Amino acid sequence: MNNLMSERIKGVLVGGAYGDAMGMPTEGWSYQRIKQKFPQGVEKFYPSQVDDISDRGFSAGEITDDTINTLMIVRSIADCQGQLNAENYVQQLIKWHEESGISHLVSGPTTLNAINQIKNGISLMDTGKFGTTNGAAMKISPIGVISDYRDLDTLIQRVEQICLPTHHTSIAIAGASAVAACISYVVRGGKSISDLWELAYQVIQQCQTTGTDFPTPSLIKRMRLANKIVKESSRDKALFRLYDEVGSGVQTIETIPAVFGIIELAEGNPIVAGQLASSIGGDTDTIGAIACGICGGLYPKLLSEEIEGKLSQVNEINFYQYTHQLLAYADEKIEVSR
Repeated sequence: MNNLMSERIKGVLVGGAYGDAMGMPTEGWSYQRIKQKFPQGVEKFYPSQVDDISDRGFSAGEITDDTINTLMIVRSIADCQGQLNAENYVQQLIKWHEESGISHLVSGPTTLNAINQIKNGISLMDTGKFGTTNGAAMKISPIGVISDYRDLDTLIQRVEQICLPTHHTSIAIAGASAVAACISYVVRGGKSISDLWELAYQVIQQCQTTGTDFPTPSLIKRMRLANKIVKESSRDKALFRLYDEVGSGVQTIETIPAVFGIIELAEGNPIVAGQLASSIGGDTDTIGAIACGICGGLYPKLLSEEIEGKLSQVNEINFYQYTHQLLAYADEKIEVSR
């Protein structure tokens, strides 16, 4: 069992990095602009384009803050011997922000704002109370790995702890918890995409009173709209409708429905999910990181050694090391019965 779970955990990590790197060149572009530049869609790793949103000059296969923050949480879990410590994560985040040459090019506005507040002495209890963007959901997969989705109370509490410094709003916690629960489900052997939708609805409903109450449309209703779109439209039409009607920007209310729509369109295939996410427009790298992380747990064997090797080489990531750090602290290493 541990060998199977280890394979799925690595699939989540490699898949997340794959989706992140696939979406990096088109981040911040419109659907129409991507279609003009890549008429057949984005089908492989590309370097930053000449008109990159931040003139980053990244290499083909290079990751962004989505994967960097995810791996920070893995290290924090290992440092704290399986316990969650928001302070430990924040210290890693601040250190990276101060020492990295790319942090200012890839970090989201909510995270940057929280870092500045923390450095100015504001309590962690206050720094995340306006954070509604997808910066929580993008990095939450390690919490899904170590938590059992059949114990949602514990899973949501753990997600909230990670969200506290940067994204402590009900909408951000709900979106991140939905992602974490689905990661938990797939690494424990779950294979049903319809179960992923239903699990997400259940978790979102349970998070209604968690975190700071912040005005937002209904995430469940937006999810149901995304589900309707992908069920009634062809793949190409559905992708545009997700962009046009649901949204694919940095706000949780747009990102999470787009992610689940792409998982459905890709039928759980992480390669197809990465191609779709990088072609949808908007926050392509984050949508790709989340969607491909879940799909990578569903079908880890579809992520080839060539893909893993490229990501490892370009970004100096030892996926085996991070996999075993998470496996050591995973709750209830038992298979899903359905």
